[in-house]
Amino acid sequence: MIKAIVFDIYGTLFDIDSVKNKCEKLFPGNGEKIAKAWRQKLIEYIHVRQLVNQYKPFSLVVKDSLEYVLDRNEYDYDSEDVSECVNEYNNLEAFPETEQVLNQLENIDKIVFSNGNEEMVLTVLEHAHIEDKFKHIVALEEIGLYKPDSNSYKYLYEKLDLNKEDILFVSSNKWDIIGAQNFGYKTAWINRYLTEFEHIDVEPDYEYQTLYGLISLIK
Repeated sequence: MIKAIVFDIYGTLFDIDSVKNKCEKLFPGNGEKIAKAWRQKLIEYIHVRQLVNQYKPFSLVVKDSLEYVLDRNEYDYDSEDVSECVNEYNNLEAFPETEQVLNQLENIDKIVFSNGNEEMVLTVLEHAHIEDKFKHIVALEEIGLYKPDSNSYKYLYEKLDLNKEDILFVSSNKWDIIGAQNFGYKTAWINRYLTEFEHIDVEPDYEYQTLYGLISLIK
């Protein structure tokens, strides 16, 4: 029986691509290109830093990865431009179904699990007016780890004090699903763009295109 649902935040509850609007304003004609490259570089930096044990707060890695993209493509920018773009992580747009699904799941504990710090996560939740939907915010900056390190999922497990089979882990990120599944959680992959799952010996327990699929699963 599922007693708690753990949600990744970036790309799962909130649309990371919404930063492209600010990028477009500052770099006309290049917003979408910058946003996509920024996201890819951010994930790469997080994974590399985890592999070589060089932790850096998530908010600073967000900044570093953006500056790399801007430098690599020789965009003309200043520190204010960078700050404006990075600040968009506080103003991300929730996916259209996010609030409705959270309301439908009102009788089950919901937890946010993020690479970011608690203040950063709470800010974006408040921006979308859904901060009261969650019982806990588990932020990995507290222990200096990133997902998908196995110890990050262990930290979550210890925080929740539930059996693994009682927890459903929800993410749109394949690497996050792999990490959670490998640790022993039940997983639901939100496959928004109908892509193929990775060719790794791990598969999600459930797959949905949107969060709506969780409603029928829980009920």
